[in-house]
Amino acid sequence: MKTIFRILYACLLPAGSVLAQDVAYYENSKPNPSGYWEVSTDYRTSGTAIRYYNPEQQLMHQEVLPNKLVKLTKRNVRRLNAALTSISLQKKEPSNVKTVALPTDNEDARVARTRRKMMHAERLASSEGISARVVPTSDGDNAILKLFIYNPHEERLRIDILTAKGNTVCQEFSKNFQQYHRFNLSYMPSGDYRVKIYRIPDKAPTVNSLLTLSRKPSESFFSMRPLAPTATNGDSLASDQK
Repeated sequence: MKTIFRILYACLLPAGSVLAQDVAYYENSKPNPSGYWEVSTDYRTSGTAIRYYNPEQQLMHQEVLPNKLVKLTKRNVRRLNAALTSISLQKKEPSNVKTVALPTDNEDARVARTRRKMMHAERLASSEGISARVVPTSDGDNAILKLFIYNPHEERLRIDILTAKGNTVCQEFSKNFQQYHRFNLSYMPSGDYRVKIYRIPDKAPTVNSLLTLSRKPSESFFSMRPLAPTATNGDSLASDQK
């Protein structure tokens, strides 16, 4: 999956970084021999963590408040300072700060919708073409063919698995931008097979990979043939045998 994930990361990371960062606050405006505290709100997990550190920046104590937000009012700051002093004296008492419900449901839904729209628009506008990875694997007597497809423009595709004589073993249609297919070919005889992926209505395949299925008494071997695909954008990745 390495090729596909590289492409997906390029799309996901810029948009996903909006939600991937914690909102953290520190009490460090005045020197405190007891150390310092940190209030960190994570919108991914919908919770707030309060951490207390000693002067050597070692964590002494932590509280987790699910679905809560701690506003740094003057009263809450005083309570946090008092809790820090108590914890430094090895009296681990709750911070007793006032909290409010974390408004993540509506906000996260809006952010998620906006992110999906941005990613969809970026994919449709990109110059990337269809990419696929054909992974032949074997598990004892079972011959498994895994197929990973990245289809950025959400084009309608036809996926054919053919015998060496061109007979169709399996045919599927899809237009999802990210696809995973798993085929069990254990019932098929040993020999060569082709995996072809077509853009509809193109007559020439975008992906054209040649596989070989061979068997021994105790196990099956399913691998890529070391022949270049006939299509210019074919799969050229090595096999993933178990």
